[in-house]
Amino acid sequence: MVDHIIDVTGGDFDAAGRRLDEVDDLLTDINTNPLSGVRLAPPLDGWLVRHGGRGHRLTIVFRADLAQDCIFVALVAFGGQDWLTESETRKSFGR
Repeated sequence: MVDHIIDVTGGDFDAAGRRLDEVDDLLTDINTNPLSGVRLAPPLDGWLVRHGGRGHRLTIVFRADLAQDCIFVALVAFGGQDWLTESETRKSFGR
């Protein structure tokens, strides 16, 4: 993810650091309340989406498995990306 951000920002390491801090903050929020989020419709049922970061332009699509005490992250998308289409290709994880 860092390499992608650095490429997109033309080598701006500070921007990469800020974006990673936003991701960490949103993941912390998700971990605090893993069942909170917008529930996605089939075929993505079971997945949730939360927004955060500056201007709420960061999106994380995830699913909580409370029995295993873990959160599966399907994708992290930054502003302007078609995360819904992307998430459909990342639906399966081993249970």
